[in-house]
Amino acid sequence: MSDVEDMVNEAKKPGVFKIVDVVKGRGYPKNTVDVYISEDLAHTAAALDEKINQLQESMDSKSVTPQGRKALANQHEKLVEEKEKLVAEISEDKYVFHITGISEGDRESLEKKAYEKYPAKYDTDRNPFTGESTKKEIGDLDRQKFFTVLLWSAHIEKIVSPSGDEQNGISPEDASELRNHLPVASISRITEAIEKIRAASAMFMMTVNDDFLAKS
Repeated sequence: MSDVEDMVNEAKKPGVFKIVDVVKGRGYPKNTVDVYISEDLAHTAAALDEKINQLQESMDSKSVTPQGRKALANQHEKLVEEKEKLVAEISEDKYVFHITGISEGDRESLEKKAYEKYPAKYDTDRNPFTGESTKKEIGDLDRQKFFTVLLWSAHIEKIVSPSGDEQNGISPEDASELRNHLPVASISRITEAIEKIRAASAMFMMTVNDDFLAKS
């Protein structure tokens, strides 16, 4: 079962699902994503992982001598210990982002806000054979960035710090600051979680509608 299906099933559990919440734009699937601020430590841990796996492959090789295997095992043990210390250090820097789904109507409203702030601009293409002109919208990077900030603000329901402190929701301004300062890997994790929650929300609404049609 995929992550998306897991989120849908969780949202439809007895005691969790409420049709009133759904029609009011609440009750959508939810998920969490762990974000680590120390990108350098994460890269170091990943590099150690690669070395550990390489050593394991060498240890499993049939051509290695018993003496060589023992030396490799000692290196392997030291690297595992080093990685465990790093993981413990990284875990102290973990922030948990709670992501919630939103309706497609709300998403369209956010896109409308982005177009209001950065109106569409068009270029004209002329067919060299017919002379007919067609308007083509020009992509706007500033509008796309602003739309993404609005999506983060709408989808991020809560952030829990390593010490357990909670921040309920974030403003578009906070979302913009986060995107400007978080490590690239962390931004990608949050963006991926938002895209998954959108897919889960769409599937959730489809299954809810199917359930009601089947019972009507």
